[in-house]
Amino acid sequence: MRRAVLAVAGLAAGTSLLVVVKGGAGAAPDTVAAANAGPTPSSSAGTPGSPDPSAPASKAPVAKKTTAKPKPGKNNTAAAPPPAAPKSNKVVGPRVENPYGAVQVVLELDGNRIVNVRTLEMPDQEARSDQLSAQVESQLGDEAVREQGADLDTVSGATETSEAYKESLRKAIDRMKKGERD
Repeated sequence: MRRAVLAVAGLAAGTSLLVVVKGGAGAAPDTVAAANAGPTPSSSAGTPGSPDPSAPASKAPVAKKTTAKPKPGKNNTAAAPPPAAPKSNKVVGPRVENPYGAVQVVLELDGNRIVNVRTLEMPDQEARSDQLSAQVESQLGDEAVREQGADLDTVSGATETSEAYKESLRKAIDRMKKGERD
């Protein structure tokens, strides 16, 4: 029983000494300095069984302060910054006006590959404009994905809208090549 108590006391003292010498995990510097300074003479005065404060203090062994050196091969830095958020997979072309209305396209990408072309705006003031816009959107969108570019045929009967579509598409592709995303 006596050995067990001594072993536990020795283990506790050894652990405390290591914490003090190593500076404690996350301990504030002023806490570590106070722990290294030991008890103050006024804290033991008047306590029964304590040594007389005026008597010379016996020299107890003082632990050396050591500086922990980083171990090679281990990551000794703080937490790494989080990875950058992935870029958007969309590029919006400019709004291009024509006599029948405005056209604006959006490229949907997989890396630098166009997988879909949608329109944000197409002429739709009149029934005929709405029909032609639907035709331009369908034909030129499919062709742009197939060709991966803006060198497209003009839709017959919708020349102005086709040209505006191709211009918005061309500028969106230029932005994509520069790495810009929306």
